[in-house]
Amino acid sequence: MSERPRLLVTGGSGYLGQRLVRRAQGHWDVTTTYLSHQPLIPGCRWTKLDVRDAKGVLRLFEQVVPQVVIHTAAHRSGEDLERVNIDGTRHVALAALQVGARMIHLSTDILFDGQRGNYVESDPPSPIIPYGRSKADAETLLAELMPQAIVVRTSLIYGFDLLDRHTNWMLDMLRQGQPVRLFTDECRCPIWVETLAAALLELAALEYVGVLHVAGGQALNRYEFGTRLLCFQGTDLSGIVPTLAAALGLQRPLDCTLDTTKARRLLKTPLPGVDEVIVRQG
Repeated sequence: MSERPRLLVTGGSGYLGQRLVRRAQGHWDVTTTYLSHQPLIPGCRWTKLDVRDAKGVLRLFEQVVPQVVIHTAAHRSGEDLERVNIDGTRHVALAALQVGARMIHLSTDILFDGQRGNYVESDPPSPIIPYGRSKADAETLLAELMPQAIVVRTSLIYGFDLLDRHTNWMLDMLRQGQPVRLFTDECRCPIWVETLAAALLELAALEYVGVLHVAGGQALNRYEFGTRLLCFQGTDLSGIVPTLAAALGLQRPLDCTLDTTKARRLLKTPLPGVDEVIVRQG
């Protein structure tokens, strides 16, 4: 029987989930879940799970009896947004309580309205888009149901070995000869997937409780961020069009930058900005 602590990762087939699973191997006894596609990552137990299925979630927890669960499974849009992001979080939290597991829940910077930026952990959510609302509701649920959980609010996640969703979207559009419109008035604190995975696993071994902002150390607008990623890929930028979200009449949270002072004091894992990461990777 393994002497390593037992870790359960929901959404292990996702972009962040895959990096978490790889990093956790050797230190944790890892079980991870997927819904429709199982990645070819050995060294852990893969199990199919729909977090909307309360009985299925509880059954898995009773089988694995994890000491920590990192809940990354989520939908960004669609008709099941609330069922996955809110009901699914409830099911995971109740199952974690049933077996005595600590829970780390992934949340987002866009549960703020983006009116001022540099948000701290005590700032109340003020969502203006559906995904942000679902994540804010999940946080409210956890505060009532499992106040001892860790809620990690993070930002745009990017990477290089396995390309992130944002980079893939831009490259696909350019290959099709379509212009890529990137907002110059929407600002975030993008975080390298390796940084976030390392920070989450460090948190899993700490006794922290409550909300924590874990994001990159450099505020960039979407145009600055996108062009940096494309330049790293050696891509021609002639198809990139700087655009104002406000000029298009879109209701977007424009400045969702996060204050990460608390995380920097708590964690040994550094939180570099995009430029610093690119220099390291280059």
